[in-house]
Amino acid sequence: MRKILIVFHRYIGLLLVPFLLILGLTGSVLAFYHELDRWLNPSMLTVPVPQSSSVSPFDPFALHERAENLTPHGQVDWFDLTFEPGQAYRLFLLPRINPQSGLPYDLPYNEIYFNPYTGEQTGARTWGEVSLAKENILSFLYRLHYALALPEHLAMFGITVLGVIALLWLLDSFVGFYLTVPQQRVKQSLPIKQYWQRWKPAWHIKPSRFNYDLHRACGLWLWPVLLVLAWSGVAFNLKEVYQPVMSSVLNMRDLDALPKLDKPLKTPELDWRAAHQFGQKYIQRASEEYGFVIEREQSLFLDRMRGVYHYRVKTDYDYGKNGVTIVVLNADTGELVALTMPATDSIGDVAHRWITWLHTARVFGLPMQILICMTGLIVAVLSVTGTVIWLKKSKDKTPRAGRKRQSLPSPST
Repeated sequence: MRKILIVFHRYIGLLLVPFLLILGLTGSVLAFYHELDRWLNPSMLTVPVPQSSSVSPFDPFALHERAENLTPHGQVDWFDLTFEPGQAYRLFLLPRINPQSGLPYDLPYNEIYFNPYTGEQTGARTWGEVSLAKENILSFLYRLHYALALPEHLAMFGITVLGVIALLWLLDSFVGFYLTVPQQRVKQSLPIKQYWQRWKPAWHIKPSRFNYDLHRACGLWLWPVLLVLAWSGVAFNLKEVYQPVMSSVLNMRDLDALPKLDKPLKTPELDWRAAHQFGQKYIQRASEEYGFVIEREQSLFLDRMRGVYHYRVKTDYDYGKNGVTIVVLNADTGELVALTMPATDSIGDVAHRWITWLHTARVFGLPMQILICMTGLIVAVLSVTGTVIWLKKSKDKTPRAGRKRQSLPSPST
């Protein structure tokens, strides 16, 4: 059994190497995505905080309307209801469908930024464009990280490939961990202290066998983090596997439980402001029933495929920085469709949120960002050291085989 697992670890590891190099190096950069983006593009992404009290109040609905007016062939289906002081307000545009051709319009850009204090446009760009220009490099790395930066018509293929890679990485992590555990060569179980003494060298790095020990020890020390990254990668890219496992084991709610419409909703009966009012009414009613306090509004999202609005808020019951309390309402009638909040979460719902937040460094602030950044670099190191180990063992086998052949008598003698 151990020999089979060694072969599995060796060759699955070699298969994973190019992908984990990409994922590790890009992931280490993306841990500081927003900070780096603002540093590279300060004129577009940052704004001065006015000292005057006469500044017009922030109106996300007006900015939403302005973005669509500036780009008639684009539509904004999601926007924040608040903003971070000193930062530009971002709106993401999706192409409308050309009624004549039935194809999406080509947009000059899909991201537009406004000064939330004055309403002035600060810039626009195409998110995810394959470019190393300072405006695009971070979003390009993001696309490379989750879809191999393949063209739009092949993006789902890239997403699926990386989902399979994440699943293989998860399995290989368990195999790699098992292979570090000392083999039990006696019938009686060893005392814990003796067992640990036999396993302890695997956690250390000796100069005499630096490459091998670095590969093994790094994998052991960061094993829990690697598992989280691998399984959350499956969550992002291979929901066909992730959803059934989490639902059956931890009773996680179905992420796509709402049925889809026959065709996407073009123009809902409720406009954005009306949907917002319905959402406020439902969340106020829920706060009175469950006893939570609404701290701030988060966002409003129109799911055209299912014909519903999602109104998200942050309450004092919510865990994490961002709100997890969501009102889902019918986009035509305003009828309440669903309400999700911590009081109704299963263990699986909580686990799902935390593993995805950890992957994206959305909790614990700067320490978590540093950990994810360092882990990405170490994933690349594990890939390189694993390849070196394989090359060395392959090279060591060749001379031995050659020596055996030389010791045999020549057919001519």
